[in-house]
Amino acid sequence: MASFDYCINLAVKENRISKKMGDKILDSENPVDVIKNIAGELSQQKREKVIDAIRLSQNIEYINQHPKGLGAGLVSLLSKDVTEKAKSFNVDYLQKVYTQRFAAMWSDGLERFRTKTFGLTQDSDGIAEFVRAAHGKQSSDATINGLAKAWLDVSEAMRVKFNEVGGNISKNEDWVFPQAHDGRLIEKATEDGWVSYIKPLLDTTKMLDDLGKPLQGDDLDGALRYVYQTIVTGGVNKAQGLPTPKRLATKLTRKDSEKRFLYFKDGDAWLEYQNKFGKGDVLSTITDYIQTKSSDIALVEILGTNPKNMYESLKNYAIAQSARQGKKFKNIGYYNSVYKVVSGEINGGHMTTTADALQAHRNVEVAANLGWAFFASFTDVATSALASHYNKMPIVKTFFRQLDIYASQVVNGKKGKEYRDFLTRSGVIIDTMMGRAHNTNRFTDTYGTGYTAKAADFVLRFTGLTNLSQSMQKGFAMEFAGMLSDSFKKGFDELDFKEVLVRNGITKEDWDSLRATKTIKFRNATFADLTADKSMKFHAMVLKEMEYATPMLDARTQAITTGGLQRATVGGQAVRSVMQIKSFPITVAMNQYNRTMAQASAKGKVAYGGAFVLGSTLMGGLSLQVTDMGKGRTPREVDGRFLFDAFVKGGSGSLVTDMLLVNHTQYGASMREALLGLQAARAEKLVSLTAGNVWQAISGNETNILGESVKFVEDLVPAPWQTQLIQDSIFDALRTEVDPQYQKQLRSISRRRKKEYGQDQWWERGQSPLQNIEQLSE
Repeated sequence: MASFDYCINLAVKENRISKKMGDKILDSENPVDVIKNIAGELSQQKREKVIDAIRLSQNIEYINQHPKGLGAGLVSLLSKDVTEKAKSFNVDYLQKVYTQRFAAMWSDGLERFRTKTFGLTQDSDGIAEFVRAAHGKQSSDATINGLAKAWLDVSEAMRVKFNEVGGNISKNEDWVFPQAHDGRLIEKATEDGWVSYIKPLLDTTKMLDDLGKPLQGDDLDGALRYVYQTIVTGGVNKAQGLPTPKRLATKLTRKDSEKRFLYFKDGDAWLEYQNKFGKGDVLSTITDYIQTKSSDIALVEILGTNPKNMYESLKNYAIAQSARQGKKFKNIGYYNSVYKVVSGEINGGHMTTTADALQAHRNVEVAANLGWAFFASFTDVATSALASHYNKMPIVKTFFRQLDIYASQVVNGKKGKEYRDFLTRSGVIIDTMMGRAHNTNRFTDTYGTGYTAKAADFVLRFTGLTNLSQSMQKGFAMEFAGMLSDSFKKGFDELDFKEVLVRNGITKEDWDSLRATKTIKFRNATFADLTADKSMKFHAMVLKEMEYATPMLDARTQAITTGGLQRATVGGQAVRSVMQIKSFPITVAMNQYNRTMAQASAKGKVAYGGAFVLGSTLMGGLSLQVTDMGKGRTPREVDGRFLFDAFVKGGSGSLVTDMLLVNHTQYGASMREALLGLQAARAEKLVSLTAGNVWQAISGNETNILGESVKFVEDLVPAPWQTQLIQDSIFDALRTEVDPQYQKQLRSISRRRKKEYGQDQWWERGQSPLQNIEQLSE
């Protein structure tokens, strides 16, 4: 408690709290409870000082006590502790728990309005009716009215929780939805055009100045023009301290004020603006708000009312303490990047139009290049089995649960809905239920809301990748919850998986609290209700282990794949372009390497690491064989080369093996492409197609612009594995027509694969589908 005493005494010395209050806190048996009681009685300013004082003292004490040092303690406050020694919550997974819980409160809405038909359709009429109902216009559909009320209840619950942990948002009966503005469309409309368009849609009686009076005339126009500049500059006008309209200095300079300042007349007016200038659909707007508020709550709960200042204070304390000990505090840049991820800073920047355009291109690359990623995801079976074993879960039972969920989603719509309903209400909600804007997978980011995002989302769903990944996650989480429920009659010390709970900071008191809650039933089996977990530690544990089972991005991985740079900046876009499709091997390497090294003994390290390498290599080999057969080739010979390729494919070789030891040229890719990423490679090919052919013509060399053009287009067309052979036949026919040398190239490729891998073609390239079918039937 030494650091706790120090911080309270410092707060007294600096007159942030009174000496009487400080003594009352220090003399109590439970200072945290005293702080909470005092905080509720104080003014907001004094309350914030008290909250920050207690959080600072707790966090300093925590990082001091971390067995792996100050740095490990600091970063484990932000994201999961890879050393598995942490006894405290972290911002990253607390954000995820809150997101799951608030979303679970609106589970019926998520199910009703989720995108369907591989992400191409949505209940747009129902959504419009829901928006009108939320704005006060009763629907003839009682279910819609219920969803509207539930949404208002969820938004109020988030406001109340934010205030409980230290925030200060007053209740606003007129607030209905956040507004997601599309800066590109708004900028294109011009300032005058946007102001003229939006003004008739607004209820100006609710748009008040700092004195609480309705805005009118020039004051209203000035406010709207300031909002326009805030949207199109990404808030740079505020950062530069540009003058605000008179009477609005307070309302318009706050963070995200443009999202709270505009009040629409009714649901139809809100929808009209949304359809014209909104970014994304209504579902994405709602779920984005849930995630944003959950993030804010988690940040304040752990890092106080000014998270940035708290982080900097903790970092400076760690640097100073290290210096006193004669040590250098390392990895500061990485820790800063992790903080920027969990705080949301990486989503900022002023080049929003450019960033959105480059993201759209990356979405195109996802659609064009990940048509076969479904088969690469077979390695999930290995990582899931390893995570099950590590957490004392039944491996076979977990696998068959995952298989049943997958089959129900593919074959039995009713059964799939039952699984979704159960898991959503239980606090296990997968990204596609949360709207397209946040749909990610372990291979790459597909963030966005436009047509390119829909195309990428469609390919990932149509090929089965999304379904398979979600099934693996859901099945693992269900069996974990089932294992907890099955052990409710046992005391903490009797648990077979006690060590699992201990390494997640769960105590006997936490266990007794959870097992006193009601279980939930699903098909004659019982499961722990994660949303009833008051400590939230069990919920966070399940979500974290679920991401080990099916590798998904976390804050630590994103710190590397983004470099901690803001999305809408030159550097941020450059890093994202280079790192596209590299997030999966990085995630696997970080998860499994760190967990291997976290084992207590050398024997444990060898056992865990060996199991991962063996399992991932076996599944990588299966993926190679199935992929080759799907591309029209016979199975490969199982030799040393095959085993090495399986090792790389499985991910246990990580990004280093993939980048340095694989001969990229034999697959039609250069080392430069592998290093610089898909966007740079595409730009290089475009330059070669255009300027390259012009230069060849000027130099008097033979050009092949038609053949190269067909190839360029072919590489951009989405290629799901289900249609690959037909697409190959179509483009082969086109290239044969315009490039006399193409058939010769195909024969050369076929001979090389026969020589190097012992493979023949069961579906011949360069032949029509009918010719291949006739050949197969003979």
